[in-house]
Amino acid sequence: MAPSSDLGNRPLRRGRSTAVVHHDRSARLAAADRRIGWVTHVLDDLVTVPGTGRRVGLEPIVGLIPGAGDLVSAAVGVWLIVEATRFRLPPSVVGRMILNTGLDFVVGLVPVLGDAFDFVFKSNARNRDLFRRYAADPEADTREHRLVLLGAIAILVGLAWLVVAGIGWLLGSVVPAV
Repeated sequence: MAPSSDLGNRPLRRGRSTAVVHHDRSARLAAADRRIGWVTHVLDDLVTVPGTGRRVGLEPIVGLIPGAGDLVSAAVGVWLIVEATRFRLPPSVVGRMILNTGLDFVVGLVPVLGDAFDFVFKSNARNRDLFRRYAADPEADTREHRLVLLGAIAILVGLAWLVVAGIGWLLGSVVPAV
């Protein structure tokens, strides 16, 4: 069996040193970073809004197209996540990226509020920063991301409970007792 590399669980190919594998990974990482960086720049940071110092990209503009703009934006976000998973990011970081993209999509569905949210939240830039940090150092601490995911799960469970309780209350008050 081939020796294991320190770059993931994949074994080294016969005849390849860890230096060659590391160089290949570095080249793939640099290429992925360029692609992700370019897409993020276009969607989140294309121009500076005069007088604010804030940058904005095409995402809030594309988001003005009801439904379709948000789907296109979410599709690009999913592509970014898939691209990032090729580098074996920790599961909690990938979960945080999914949370960022999902939140951007859900809030983006609300007219006007979603476009303002795109201007402030910039999920693609957040995901790019996560990619850069954890693709370069997959062993970095992920405690913060695990806590955010646990909080998001707790909120979703609480919302689900409220929906079920609300439906029960409505059925109890609308349907007469038999």
